Amino acid sequence: MSIKILLSAIILLVVTFQTAQAQTSVKNDTLTTVAGKWAGTYSGDSSGKFELVLNQDSSKKLMGQVTMITDDGNRQTASLKTISWQNGQLSATYMDPAEDDEVSFTGSYANSLLKGTWKSDGGQAKGTWQLTRSTR
Repeated sequence: MSIKILLSAIILLVVTFQTAQAQTSVKNDTLTTVAGKWAGTYSGDSSGKFELVLNQDSSKKLMGQVTMITDDGNRQTASLKTISWQNGQLSATYMDPAEDDEVSFTGSYANSLLKGTWKSDGGQAKGTWQLTRSTR
């Protein structure tokens, strides 16, 4: 009889854990997860600081801007050309105002961070990035 109780308890724990994971995944996939102002760094073939501002309009369409911050504090802002937030994955592109080159980046949200990879120059330049939320 105690084996049946033990097996029942294990099954209950597994089901509870899977339900909690499913609820977390859904919560992290909403637009409110990524909407707001983010600040952080990028590294790789080039490196520095940047900010990302993501907003949603009245029809729930996501839009945003990226601001590159140089070592001397100069700021260059570009609007995102494309942006997508699906299944917990962020993808976006913009034209780098300094290089007149398209930059694309992808990433995901975990542990209060957005992080992922970037590439430009047709994939010749690439690296990683990481952001923390500044404001909502």
